[in-house]
Amino acid sequence: MKEILEKKIKEEISLINKEILNLNLELKEMEEKRKKTQQQMIETSLKVAEFQSAKTYDSILEKQIVVIGKKIEQWEKKKEEKQRELTEKKKEIKAFETIRENQLNNFLIDERREELKAMNEIALRNYYGEEK
Repeated sequence: MKEILEKKIKEEISLINKEILNLNLELKEMEEKRKKTQQQMIETSLKVAEFQSAKTYDSILEKQIVVIGKKIEQWEKKKEEKQRELTEKKKEIKAFETIRENQLNNFLIDERREELKAMNEIALRNYYGEEK
C-alpha cells in the first residue's frame, strides 16, 4: 500500500514538473514579446496613439509575466510539499521493511528452536528406548 502511494506521489511530482516547464516556456515567450515590443517602441518613430497602444501592450505583457511568475512559485511550493511527502513515504516503507525483516528473523529463530526441541525429544526417546 505504501509503495502504491509512493508511486502516486512520484507521478504527481512528474505532472508538477511538466506544468512548471510549460509555465517557464510561456514566461520566456512573454519576455521575448515584451523585449520585441520595447525595441519597436525605441527604434521606430511612432505616432502618439501607436506609442500609447504599444505601451499598453507592454504593460499587459508585464502583468502576465508577473502572474506567470507567481504561478511558477505556487507550483514550486506544491512540488516541495510532494517531495516532503515522498520522503516521509520512503521512511515509512523503510521502517515497515525493517519490521518485516525483524519479524521474519524472529520467526526463523522460533522455527529453529522448535526443530531443535523436536530433534532433542526424538534423540531422548531413541536413547531411552535403547536403554530398555
